[in-house]
Amino acid sequence: MTNDRATELEHALDQALNRALRPPQVPHGFRARLSSAVSRAGETDLSAARMRMESERRTRLERLEVEYIRVRRNTLLTLLGAAFAAGAAVVIAMPWLRAHLGAFAPLAVSWGGVTLGLAITFGEPLRALLHRWSDSL
Repeated sequence: MTNDRATELEHALDQALNRALRPPQVPHGFRARLSSAVSRAGETDLSAARMRMESERRTRLERLEVEYIRVRRNTLLTLLGAAFAAGAAVVIAMPWLRAHLGAFAPLAVSWGGVTLGLAITFGEPLRALLHRWSDSL
């Protein structure tokens, strides 16, 4: 019953639309030509779009790989520089630390390294958090 009612309503709506909106006059064979043109354009555009997107993807991957290699190289150089600087600092400071701290000098150097590492790791995020907190006051 509801299906018949829906069909009647759809038919009545179609008739009302046909009365209210007259379709424009089009040349003979217009729909066939339009359909064939759309299918040809779609096939050409799809293949061209696919080729363009694949090219863009390759370009992005190449840039990403170059950037990845650059970051790895810079990280390695930073690590080597920091290790060299830390070693040089210990060689220079160890005689003074042994004279003032005695047997605790190696422990002081270790804890100094830990403190420096924590300051580098958490210093900037904490500073940004404090800055944001002070701006909200």
